[in-house]
Amino acid sequence: MRPVDVDMRRLRRVCERYGVASLEVFGSVARGEDGPDSDVDLLFTLKPGFRLGFSLFDLEDDLSAVFGRPVDLVRRSSVNQYIRQQVLDDARPLYAA
Repeated sequence: MRPVDVDMRRLRRVCERYGVASLEVFGSVARGEDGPDSDVDLLFTLKPGFRLGFSLFDLEDDLSAVFGRPVDLVRRSSVNQYIRQQVLDDARPLYAA
């Protein structure tokens, strides 16, 4: 896996604003197989007591701005059981509160 090119200070500010406890990259970016049109697949968990509701779309937009391309957010606890192991095997930590 090659390092993800991201401004970590901006990433931290966005995560803090929305109560993100952890953020992990998975999929083609984590494996170093992404192309110019690839999105960034991200697993996230929230700090206790935080809820996103419709702010999930704002978080997605803000993270897309940080990464400079579209992101696909997946709550870690909601990963489809049929692909869960592959996703977790790919996952690489980006942020932890």
